[in-house]
Amino acid sequence: MEEDVGVCNFLKDPLSINDLITSGTNFEINTNFDDGFTNVIYDELNLGSDDEFEDDSKAPIDQTLLVSPWTKSFHELKQHMLQLNPYIWKKITKTGNEEESVVPAVNARACIRYNAYWEGEGAPFDSSFLRGSSHSFYTGRNEVLEGLEHAVCTMRKGENAQFVISYHLLFREMGCPPRVKPKADGLFIIELVGFNLIGDIDADQQIPEEDKNKYAIVIDKVKEIHLKGLDFFAQGMHRNACRAFEKALDLLKFCRLSSEDEEREQTTFLLKLYTNLAVCYIKINAPAKTCIMCKEIRHLTNNKPSCKALFQEGRALLMLGEYEKARGILIRAQHMEPNNGDISRELKILEDRYKRYKDNEQKMWSKAMGLLKTTVAEPTKENDDYLGDLEQEMLKLMQNFKDSEDQKDLKLPAGLTSKEIETLDALANRLDLKLTLNTLDNNTYTLKKK
Repeated sequence: MEEDVGVCNFLKDPLSINDLITSGTNFEINTNFDDGFTNVIYDELNLGSDDEFEDDSKAPIDQTLLVSPWTKSFHELKQHMLQLNPYIWKKITKTGNEEESVVPAVNARACIRYNAYWEGEGAPFDSSFLRGSSHSFYTGRNEVLEGLEHAVCTMRKGENAQFVISYHLLFREMGCPPRVKPKADGLFIIELVGFNLIGDIDADQQIPEEDKNKYAIVIDKVKEIHLKGLDFFAQGMHRNACRAFEKALDLLKFCRLSSEDEEREQTTFLLKLYTNLAVCYIKINAPAKTCIMCKEIRHLTNNKPSCKALFQEGRALLMLGEYEKARGILIRAQHMEPNNGDISRELKILEDRYKRYKDNEQKMWSKAMGLLKTTVAEPTKENDDYLGDLEQEMLKLMQNFKDSEDQKDLKLPAGLTSKEIETLDALANRLDLKLTLNTLDNNTYTLKKK
């Protein structure tokens, strides 16, 4: 079986055949089934990225887009076009971003929308518009018709163009009867939605062992691996993206620097990698790791992280149940970007979740305290059974807290009696928890994990 390294996933560890046929194993696949495309890692947080673009390919199909703009002979059409080479003629109908380069002929993932017509025919023989989606492919890997790839590699992001492509770069002399006639030239109407450089996950293997700590040599390979991480992210393969960014980070952190310029450049790229990892760890439901990345960002920026970093840290703290800390971080981010809707929505989610949490907590404690007050008020032999019910209720509540990975501490209601505190302390010791008096409020206690 021939392996196509352009579309396969990066596996951190090899798959075991024994695991596959017995207990099973986990690995990640491309979840981007609708062939969408994004050019920015912060897809869920629009904070002024110049790279982000919209793909409206899922909008209702305008049937007029499918009609060929030229049904006469291609010979006449070529008179109004620029000949690029002996086999391709081009006419730009909408200028793209002149500040960007054209699509590289190798190691790029291009996203296009297109219609393709045979000479003299008004309906397309192939159309991404008709399928209701854009189409992405890797350049330099023969994934599309040779002439189509050559045409796309003359375009800039946002450009629309018409191409007449000779049969030499399509289906050759034989064609593919009856659908494709022999020596059939084609008219392609193409929009370049965008493109990504894809990098190389194994770029570090090209570094000689004696040079792996030399910044000037390592940085180019780090950028290659970083680009591959962005490509994984764009395809929805977030675990693979994490592994690429982690690999780039490990290479970059321990380089030997020879100048202040190298130190500044290293710091800038480290911040980019830490921020990208913060986003990816949220995607794979690893908020604790996001917090670690944000701590590194704070260290590198003298506690002046970017709004993007603060937003991710706030989201991670919310996922961990650290509601007060999350609120403070998100409000700080909101001060930096007052009109950002994503931050406002996250704060609304936090307030709703925190309110439900406090309501549930209050109900549980009210039930438990009610049982406790009953046993204290009526200390009879019969109420020994009620004390057992109380302990079961309290143990259940405290055990749930101990088992929760999200909660780091549990605040108890104010105004507890000495008997209630004594009972709670005994139960806490049984579960290896710690009951502490709040330093700022002598009337309230908090349960903590040892």
